[in-house]
Amino acid sequence: MRRLIALVGAVLLGATSLGAQTQAKTFDLGVQFGQQSFDKSTALKGTPFVGLDATYELPWNPLKLAVKGSTFGLGLTVDVSRPVTDGTQFPVVAFDFGDTTFLYAVAQRITLVQAGLQAVAGIPIGKARLYGLVGTGIYSMFLDPRAERQNKKVSNPLATYGGGINYALTSTIGLSAQVRAITYTNFDRNDLDATVSYIQDRRIRDALPPPLAPSKTPTNMQYSLVFKYIPGGK
Repeated sequence: MRRLIALVGAVLLGATSLGAQTQAKTFDLGVQFGQQSFDKSTALKGTPFVGLDATYELPWNPLKLAVKGSTFGLGLTVDVSRPVTDGTQFPVVAFDFGDTTFLYAVAQRITLVQAGLQAVAGIPIGKARLYGLVGTGIYSMFLDPRAERQNKKVSNPLATYGGGINYALTSTIGLSAQVRAITYTNFDRNDLDATVSYIQDRRIRDALPPPLAPSKTPTNMQYSLVFKYIPGGK
């Protein structure tokens, strides 16, 4: 048994060494910092975000025959942000103090997590690399328990596409400028309404302009810088 284990270990070690010699770079890791802007109909205000991604370069590349040095890979991505809702998109609330009525637009801060799988294809341009991506995943909105008076989470599928340009700073470090469009599905703006029904104003309906028409599939934009680490380099 010990000989068998030793033999299997030697084979795996040899295969790993051979793979490292034939293809030093098989995956990269990225850290993202940027700004996410939302479709106005979502009632979410733009916010900074941070994220991580990892891409594995596949040995099978459909672009290789057409473009020398091209790459094709599959990856994981996740990002987190803390946007604030736009209270003007919801009913105002009224508080009466003597002969004076105060009207308030109610907002809440949520935690937004977006995660998914994506395919990434790139072509070299000197030291830089242009790339495009397309993918799918899930977005989850964790609502403020103080505003909602309960722990509430809303999750639905998303679709994403975008691209960017990566510049190699060293053999193992790169910097990318990236733009990504993210389309939510089954989005319901009412999920973000933090007003309490019994204090919603029903008397002065024109206190605020009418809310924007809601959308079930709003598309939001991300603009980011991505610091890439390539274990082993090229």
